[in-house]
Amino acid sequence: MTAADEPPAIEFRRSRRRQVAVLATGVLTAALAVAVANLISGDPWWDGLWTPALWILALGLLRGAARPSATGHQPQLPLRLTADHLEVSGPGGRTLVVGWSNVARAEITGRLYPVLVIEPADPEQTIPPLARWEWAVAGQSRPYEVRVPLVYQRPGRDLLRRELARRLPGPAAGGR
Repeated sequence: MTAADEPPAIEFRRSRRRQVAVLATGVLTAALAVAVANLISGDPWWDGLWTPALWILALGLLRGAARPSATGHQPQLPLRLTADHLEVSGPGGRTLVVGWSNVARAEITGRLYPVLVIEPADPEQTIPPLARWEWAVAGQSRPYEVRVPLVYQRPGRDLLRRELARRLPGPAAGGR
C-alpha cells in the first residue's frame, strides 16, 4: 500500500458547540415540562421556570466533580486514529501510541457518559511503554486499561465504532 492509498488520520476533538447544545436543549426541555405541569395544575405557566435551569446547572457541576479527569482538565485532542496506530492524549498532556496489531480490546461503553476502553496486548510495545495502573481513572478495572471519555466528541461515536471495526480484527473491536 502506498502513502496515497492510506486513509487520512482521523482526529476526535472535544466540541464546545455540542456541549452548549446539549445544555441548552436540556434547559429548554425542562422549562417546557414545568410550564405544561403548571398549566395542568392551574398555576400560571411561568411559575417556577427558573427552577429547571438551576437543577441542570447543579447537575452539571456535580457531574464534573464526580468524574474529574486525572489532571483536572481534559485535552482538546484526546484521540487520533492513523493507518498504523491510535494515539491517546492523557494526564499531563502525555500521549500514548498503541499500534493496531497491539490492541487486545477496544470498545465503547456507556450511553450518557460514553468511554472508549483500550487495552494493549503487550504494554511494553506501546510508546512509551505502559506501566501498571499508569493511566488509572475512575471506573478502571484492569491494570493496563486506558479509558478515554467521549462526551461532546466530534466527529462522533458512530464514526469511531466504524473505524474500530474496520481496523481491528473480530472481537477486539466492539461497543455497547
